[in-house]
Amino acid sequence: MIEALGATSLVCGALLGLAMGAINVSRTAKTADSTAAATALATEKLEQLRSMPLDAAAFVPGIYYDPANPLTADGVMGGIYRRRWQVSAKDTPSFGVKTVTVTVSWRDSNDHATSVAAYVRCSTVPCK
Repeated sequence: MIEALGATSLVCGALLGLAMGAINVSRTAKTADSTAAATALATEKLEQLRSMPLDAAAFVPGIYYDPANPLTADGVMGGIYRRRWQVSAKDTPSFGVKTVTVTVSWRDSNDHATSVAAYVRCSTVPCK
């Protein structure tokens, strides 16, 4: 009887450990999927911005928020992702360029954010 109780306890402990491992793997996979979607959203916006004329209003230094926030992973309204971008001051970090940084943030069990940045030439050199 005592041996059966001990064996049952051992099997229950092993199964509990396996279940917790499976939950952890599932949570990690979900976070990886969300990070990949956020990176894709940030890259998409950065490419949209880089395709604009160099003197477009979107390149005035400042912080901008996507009017479609919150976004789904496909970039349509109604999801968990919030996208914003920041345009650096003129001639920052170097002469004739600006830095555009797109950040996508979201919340599941924790707060997360991912950023993608690129240099964009100014329409005039030096930047005006």
